[in-house]
Amino acid sequence: MSLSQYDRVQFAFGDQHLVGDAVDFVPAGDVSGPDGLLIVDVNGLEYRVAESDAERLDQ
Repeated sequence: MSLSQYDRVQFAFGDQHLVGDAVDFVPAGDVSGPDGLLIVDVNGLEYRVAESDAERLDQ
């Protein structure tokens, strides 16, 4: 995957669901699976989220 496939995403963080803008994508660096990491900006804070744990929000 790539960053171009994401804009706004939501993901679980503890018992909260956060929504933010995907600002970067880090591809998987090993053979454990196709999951990369999304860097998501939520109100100025950046979170690293596994691609499979983020849900793209259609606008």
